[in-house]
Amino acid sequence: MRCAWSLRRGIRAVGAPGRRTARAGDNLTVVLSENPTTGYRWHADIDVTTLQQADDRYFGQAEPRGAGGTRRLTFRVLRGGSIHLRLVKRRAWEDTAVEEFDLDLDVEEA
Repeated sequence: MRCAWSLRRGIRAVGAPGRRTARAGDNLTVVLSENPTTGYRWHADIDVTTLQQADDRYFGQAEPRGAGGTRRLTFRVLRGGSIHLRLVKRRAWEDTAVEEFDLDLDVEEA
């Protein structure tokens, strides 16, 4: 899966998720492809004591109808330690994900 993600300190990567380093207080932004007209959207599956969702926006073209775009999700890192971010692409009325994004963070205290 190709994606883009960045941390507030200017660290940016495009490609597969994995394990990264961050600091408490950083903002983490993940950008993933999405076509909401299919009913499939990215949803955060996070521990709210470690990450706080700060923003969730969809960017797409008006034409042609049904064209895909990107979902930008931003999270604030709340505390130090080992943190796992999991995003799942699924329909709101279904439990089964058709795609997943996982990112592990080693977080230093601010």
